[in-house]
Amino acid sequence: MSTATESTATGDLDSATVRRLVRIRELGPGDGDVVDVVFAGLSARSRYLRFQHPVTELSAATRRSLTAWDGRTHVALAAFVQGRPIGIVRILDIGDGRAELAVEVVDRWQGCGVGTRLLLAARDRAARMGYHELVGEMLVVNAAVHAALRRVFPGTRVRRDGSELTITMPVRGEQATANPGEGLVA
Repeated sequence: MSTATESTATGDLDSATVRRLVRIRELGPGDGDVVDVVFAGLSARSRYLRFQHPVTELSAATRRSLTAWDGRTHVALAAFVQGRPIGIVRILDIGDGRAELAVEVVDRWQGCGVGTRLLLAARDRAARMGYHELVGEMLVVNAAVHAALRRVFPGTRVRRDGSELTITMPVRGEQATANPGEGLVA
């Protein structure tokens, strides 16, 4: 589901600086290169945590799947700093008012609140789309992302199956009220 946090050179940025630097926008046709740039910024460990198995490169089929945004049943929002993509969150319809959630943040920007900003944006977008629940699967060892999800989505439910967690997050109808950068790590 998500990448882990690691100590980075950008890890000492305060929340106000992150809010000022990071811009989030919805992806559309012609934005496929954003997926490539973010994937290239993930370490082997982050790729493993995101895809739940070792991935050295995106297959053509996986890339097509990750870039099949239609704005209705598959939405992707990306975080940018000075025009360079640093993270993506996806909302993928799975029926019955539910959608799958997946997020990744390039290693250099992990631990700065970028993932949290993306999660808050996804929560707001999912609410506007009419979803009542988001679901994600992640590895048990991805504790930092698990904690961020619990902060962004009050009422999160967790089911463990071996080394994997299924996280079910209620989407409230209100817009984000939490400050996306203060004290949150993603």
